[in-house]
Amino acid sequence: MKRMINALSAVLISVLLVLTGLTPMAAEGEDFDAFLKDEWIKTTERGYIDFHFTVKDYQSLGLTKPEPTFGGFGYEENEKKKQEAQESLDLLHSFDYNSLTEEQQYDYTAYEFHLENTVNEASFPNYDEMFNPYRGTQSNLMTMLTEFTFYAREDIDDYLTLIRDYPRASDDMIAFTKQQAEQGYFMTDTALDVAVEQMQSFADKGEENPLIVIFEKNIDAFEGLTDEERTSYKETNRDIVLNEFLPAVQKSVDFLKTMYGSRSIGETSLCNYPDGEAYLEGLLRRKTSDNKSASEVESILSSGCKDAVSYLTDVMMAKMVSPGTFETTEQTNESTTVSTMMQEQMPDLKTPEEMLEYLRNHMEGFPQCPDVNYVASYLDPSVANPSVSAYYLRPPVDDLVNNVIRVNGSNVKDDALTQMYYTLAHEGFPGHLYNFTWFFNTDYSYIRHDLALTGYTEGWAQYVERIMLLRSPLSELGAEVNALNIFYGYSLQAACDVAVNGYHYDKEQLKDYLRNLTGGDLSDESVEGIYSSCVNTPYQILPYGYGQTRMWELRERVQKTLGDDFDLEDYHYQVLNHGPRPFYILEEDLEKYTESKGKELKSSVKLFEASKLESVDQGAGDAVKFISEHIGLILIIGGIVLIGILVGLFFLIRGFFRLIFGKKNRE
Repeated sequence: MKRMINALSAVLISVLLVLTGLTPMAAEGEDFDAFLKDEWIKTTERGYIDFHFTVKDYQSLGLTKPEPTFGGFGYEENEKKKQEAQESLDLLHSFDYNSLTEEQQYDYTAYEFHLENTVNEASFPNYDEMFNPYRGTQSNLMTMLTEFTFYAREDIDDYLTLIRDYPRASDDMIAFTKQQAEQGYFMTDTALDVAVEQMQSFADKGEENPLIVIFEKNIDAFEGLTDEERTSYKETNRDIVLNEFLPAVQKSVDFLKTMYGSRSIGETSLCNYPDGEAYLEGLLRRKTSDNKSASEVESILSSGCKDAVSYLTDVMMAKMVSPGTFETTEQTNESTTVSTMMQEQMPDLKTPEEMLEYLRNHMEGFPQCPDVNYVASYLDPSVANPSVSAYYLRPPVDDLVNNVIRVNGSNVKDDALTQMYYTLAHEGFPGHLYNFTWFFNTDYSYIRHDLALTGYTEGWAQYVERIMLLRSPLSELGAEVNALNIFYGYSLQAACDVAVNGYHYDKEQLKDYLRNLTGGDLSDESVEGIYSSCVNTPYQILPYGYGQTRMWELRERVQKTLGDDFDLEDYHYQVLNHGPRPFYILEEDLEKYTESKGKELKSSVKLFEASKLESVDQGAGDAVKFISEHIGLILIIGGIVLIGILVGLFFLIRGFFRLIFGKKNRE
């Protein structure tokens, strides 16, 4: 009887596999690498824009180019996206995880995490905002078009076909937005003001529009065209932009001006929507690259803030000469205040090229960087935003050698060189460029190229900023004060983000939360600014604030566990090896790493104790409470200023980062 039941079960399973599109062969272990390759081809060929930015020479890879359009927008498109992701997830789960090789298991886990997030995201189409200025589709499209690369003449023709499709795509976005707004789902009026202003400014540029200016520069730089062909391409593009594209943008602006007050929950968190809490739970997981609850995330962030204040107090106490003044470097006899240290600028290094070369030559403690080319290419003034310092362009899968970092030349000033230095460490060496090329120059599955694990990737880039600041020409104290101020600013903002969107705090509750966390009062204006940022860009800062805190937490735990046996380069190899992955997987890897050395990974530590400056007398700051509180207030102010300067980099061009760190993950 039991055999009969087992036989019937086997038949039933086979029938179900056929009905769901799976085969018994797949469930029994069809070649996993072939499966991932098929998934990558299917995903890459799904839409033209992602296709263009993923591959350089699609014919040599045997790919079929999709039609050059912006694709569809709406409830049906979201449902299709959800179904396709679920089908891929079901097929992935048909493989026996334990039968895979170690590298295949990492591919499995990373792809599973990505697909689960995609299914969850597509389950809430009303949050897929088309015109949100910080995370909407409109801003993404503009960035993609200004970064569109012409590899071959075919790309020029495709580009012109693409921008001619914009009026159709814009109408679809308007129609979808109307349907969302009818149900009360819409951006805040504050965000709407920004969207209208940005789009109106773009529409009003006319002949000076970036889509004309940048296109003509790219055509002039493209080899193999006759003068007549260049002139013809320029005239065609100008005609499309002025007579088709910009009128469509103006139509969107006129539509948006009629939409004030459409958000049914007003200027409050998405958690106040009926399904808002469920949506934010999934968003939290995706943004942190972790599986922790909101309360666990907040606890890690608030502890990180307190540890940063305590550690910097120790630094200051070790250097203190008299209240408010500190020992200086050997080069000067003058005393230095905290404010002065935070404003200390980078000596000797004056250009992005010099900084990147310096950074690349000070990579001790990191596995050897692959032999890659890189160029610091300046942003065209027509698209340069004063809040954008630089960003890294992820290269196609078939051209990993050539890397580009875009730099805002207007920000390369004597009074912003320190900011430029740690920004280039974040974007270049040993940040995104190094992190990406180190892993993807190995024998990896193409599917990993486009998976969004921003908690890990941004966490790594934030983590290395402090390391490289301490190796910079800045004074030791100036470097550490700047590094801890950056850390504190991002962690504090991320903690507030969870308080507003995870704990449902209103402005008064947020003010009390900040008071309890920092020991001081912020002005109503400052609280209003933080609250508004959390509402308009929910969990947007988490990959940076939470990512850096988790990276340092894991580093400190391993370093405390191993003591004198800790080797920085070996540790970084453990973090980099196997590529971007969820933090809970990285933590498991580091547990195995310490066990291999006969030690059990410590469960918790105080941040920055193990990696402290050698000159710091640990614990001195704990004895002076008033100084700790004083530093907290200084860091709060510095953090807010930092956020004001840098937040545009991560908010206004966040749509572009979605492109270079993962496909179509609408924020």
